Amino acid sequence: MSAARADRKHHRKGGGLAHALLAGAAALPWAGALAQSEPFLDDAKAGAQLRAYYFDRDLPANVTQQSTAIGGWLWGRTGYWRDFLQFGGTFYTSLPLADPKNKEGAGLLKPGQNGYGVLGEAYARLKYGEQTGTFYRQLIGSNPQTPLVRSLATDSSYLAPHDIRMSPYTYEAAMFNGNITDTLRYQAGYVDSVKNQNAEHFVSMSSFAGVTTKNTGMWTGGMQWQPKKDLWVQGFYYSVPDTIRIAYTDVDWVNWISKDSHYRFASQYTDQRSDGANLLTGHSFSTWNGAVYGEYGWNWLTLYAAYSTTGNGQQIRNPYSDGPLYVTRRIKTFGRAGEDAVLLGSTFSLAPLGLNGLSFDMNVTADTNHPPNTPTGAFQPKWREYDTDLVYRFSKDFVMPNTRIRLRWATVGEDYGTRTDRTNDLRFDLNWAVNFN
Repeated sequence: MSAARADRKHHRKGGGLAHALLAGAAALPWAGALAQSEPFLDDAKAGAQLRAYYFDRDLPANVTQQSTAIGGWLWGRTGYWRDFLQFGGTFYTSLPLADPKNKEGAGLLKPGQNGYGVLGEAYARLKYGEQTGTFYRQLIGSNPQTPLVRSLATDSSYLAPHDIRMSPYTYEAAMFNGNITDTLRYQAGYVDSVKNQNAEHFVSMSSFAGVTTKNTGMWTGGMQWQPKKDLWVQGFYYSVPDTIRIAYTDVDWVNWISKDSHYRFASQYTDQRSDGANLLTGHSFSTWNGAVYGEYGWNWLTLYAAYSTTGNGQQIRNPYSDGPLYVTRRIKTFGRAGEDAVLLGSTFSLAPLGLNGLSFDMNVTADTNHPPNTPTGAFQPKWREYDTDLVYRFSKDFVMPNTRIRLRWATVGEDYGTRTDRTNDLRFDLNWAVNFN
């Protein structure tokens, strides 16, 4: 909610630092040598991501959020000029198919249930060996870990695309990535501002988190290490001055028993605290979260479980991503102050029944203790959430290859002792990735 309010109240047209960096890159004397730089054109790529989306969420007190939209994005990028300089960009759009004006809040369209179009990515990328620097508007968030069941989650860090609506988050930033060794990769840089999923303007990182009195960006850095096959260790640090600091690490290991079966074990830890003038809450705070995850897969069946515990200081915040917590679910994030939570789930591939490309996932998440009241004294109800996904991926021989359709349903009960409030969430989306060359 704080991100959405910031998006409406603090529109800006981009950071001066990012503009200067892009202008400097664009001014390089490459045009005269273009004729000799065939890879700049020969390696150019372009494509589209077509998306249709229906979203319906029924909240307590007879409040409904509902939208149907169509759109997606067009993208393109050049090859590297002299193996050094590349340009790219992406235009995002979402148009209403059904937009009941009294049912706002789905996030597929702009406020007022209006369509939008925005140049969400426009970047220059410099490469030197295996090191790259990307400047101005861009996606941020990469992870080499093999997504098994956890591919149902969208983000694996606290700075990521958060691609769960019609468009992802994109950022105005100067980011550097590369390999230190064959197994060690880094990411570091400065992020000036962010564009919300259903917005046309970028706002500062501090205002997006909820600060209304100061615009600041984010300094970030991290590493991802793969010491052996199917073992990953990563750690990241994020600092938004006078707003928030986040440190995050996780370890993830997959053990293949055979070609068709595996175990997976993972653990994660988050430390969050206020920074400087404490503008986010008006006072200093610190909190943490630790969690473990286990998974067993065999042929058509995968079983998984997670346990999470959060410190008493504050809730876990994830303003710049869906969040990496294993217990971040469709409707709720089980990261309230003092909360312990358990996740149990399973995924079924229906290929053995002759339904290739079709899978079904279902899980339940519940807090195992009664979270203490908030710092303001507000009562905290018990939560239990059920989530299901039915996913079908069309074969490469289909007239629309690289197409996925997905039906998602979730419900959460909030038990106050004397009553239980319920939220129901229904979504249907179609994604078709098209490469033009």
